[in-house]
Amino acid sequence: MTTQPAWAMPSGEARGVLREAIHACNERGLYFAARWAAEALNGLPAIDHDELKDTHMPTTRSSTAAAASAATSTPSGNYVSMYAEELGLDATTGQPTGIYTAEYDTYLMAKTFFDLKEYDRCASILEKCESNKSRFLRLYSKYLVGEKRREQDTREVLGPLDNGMAVNKEIEKIDTELAEGYQAGTLDAFCKYLYGIVLIKRQRKNLAVTVLIESVNQYPYNWSAWLDLGPCLPSLAAITKIKPTLPVSFMTSYFLLHTTLEYVSHQQEEGVVWLEELMEAFPRSAFVKCERALVLYHARDFPEADKVFEEVVKENPHRLDSLDVFSNVLFTTGKRARLSFLAHSCAMTDNYRPETCCVIGNYYSMKGEHEKAVVYFKRALRFNRSYASAWTLLGHEYMEMKNAYAAVEAYRRAVDYDQRDFRAWNGLGQTYETLKMHYYALNYYQRATAIRPYDGRIWCAMGQCYESLDQDLAAIKCYTRALLGPDQEKTALKKLPKLYKKIGENDAAAHYFRKSLEQFREEQSESDDKAEACLFLALYERDKGNLEDALEYAKEAMQCSSESHQEDANALTRDIRSAQDAARSSEID
Repeated sequence: MTTQPAWAMPSGEARGVLREAIHACNERGLYFAARWAAEALNGLPAIDHDELKDTHMPTTRSSTAAAASAATSTPSGNYVSMYAEELGLDATTGQPTGIYTAEYDTYLMAKTFFDLKEYDRCASILEKCESNKSRFLRLYSKYLVGEKRREQDTREVLGPLDNGMAVNKEIEKIDTELAEGYQAGTLDAFCKYLYGIVLIKRQRKNLAVTVLIESVNQYPYNWSAWLDLGPCLPSLAAITKIKPTLPVSFMTSYFLLHTTLEYVSHQQEEGVVWLEELMEAFPRSAFVKCERALVLYHARDFPEADKVFEEVVKENPHRLDSLDVFSNVLFTTGKRARLSFLAHSCAMTDNYRPETCCVIGNYYSMKGEHEKAVVYFKRALRFNRSYASAWTLLGHEYMEMKNAYAAVEAYRRAVDYDQRDFRAWNGLGQTYETLKMHYYALNYYQRATAIRPYDGRIWCAMGQCYESLDQDLAAIKCYTRALLGPDQEKTALKKLPKLYKKIGENDAAAHYFRKSLEQFREEQSESDDKAEACLFLALYERDKGNLEDALEYAKEAMQCSSESHQEDANALTRDIRSAQDAARSSEID
């Protein structure tokens, strides 16, 4: 019998809180959060009404009894959660109460203007309204107005008119009002969420983390608050530190899984548990399936990630979320025809989504048309300038075009928006290495390895950088560390014995030459590297007095394709045989 998570609750209650979240987020213009809640709601198992009360699902309470006592049903049968007061609803009827009722007509008109994107008009008519919902909608409208004008001031992406220093001019006023409310303790969960966004924009991330944690504790079902909390936590240690302060809820499991995707495959056994629990609790959820595909992608298990993404696309043909990562998988595995079909289907669904532009950009990159790829990655950034993945891909394209300085700027923008994007840190390292600025490159490689400590590719790149600086011992440490991961073992095994040979550590060199020779034999390779390994081992065994072993290695070197090494192998074979003959003669005497 499997142990249920701490957040087990009746399935009907899970449906109730998610339906309530959809309404609450829609009423405040948080459409992305509402869409996420709707997907989670429809990801629950299909259960008959008779079975609904006996089926357990995640909740914010540690026991079913506690959860049941915290929630009620209205006379009409509608579910009212323990968060009714936070949402401005009557705990008995589920309808707006008090000041919410008095302002309701004004709010409805303002919300209509908001839906029509008349944000200035929406904010204006809500000036005299005092409820938390109206205050949030008014300040959020002002924030969106400021963001719209900031985008207009920013203009071209990485072009001559790109004003990367453009700011939201409404932020200061919003910050002042929300800071006063926060100090007075009058902000609800949604206003605290908005305050957290403002603090992030003003680079006050420590306070933003505190405010956002308070927000998700007051009302856990606003997914947007969780998403904005994630980028404020740059490392696994930071995520682990705040974990005890988070509510006991399936939302916490969603957040922890989503935020630790890069670490799950290598460090986080707990992350695998979160994934399995969510897959069991939400078996029909496209989001959970995509999270599983992303875990496989970060673990570099591309065939399995491909299968899961294909399943998601088949079940949800018009869902574009995470398809940019699917295009990365297809790019890496060389499936050009499938990538072409995916780009076409995404364009048919919505040609103006950043994910679509990234998929098309990857397709052109795979064809070698890097100029066209740059156009589409820039287009993705015009739709969403904080899209870190698009900045990283744009940096890759500039590297392909040998434009190192533009690549550096793109990678820097990527890490500004997402400090956990190891690809951008690694890209910065590679770019500075091509510019022969090795100490800068080492700094960025170290940032990348802090995020991906078991990624052998990055350790090998760092080792090569140390080699360029003639720091052989540091390079040896990097290549040795690369052997702990599944990637780049071949490169590390080729480099280590040569470095040990260079510094005169012949015993260690012989150890790694033997390991690399085993790999050459498995691959049936007859390369120069194999010949070099055989010659070194033949000399090493000869000096140790193991003439039989030395002769075998020398014979194997003679079979390699390298002409220069064959001559050395022939000469060494003759020397070894002469030594054997001399040894036999001395034994006879």
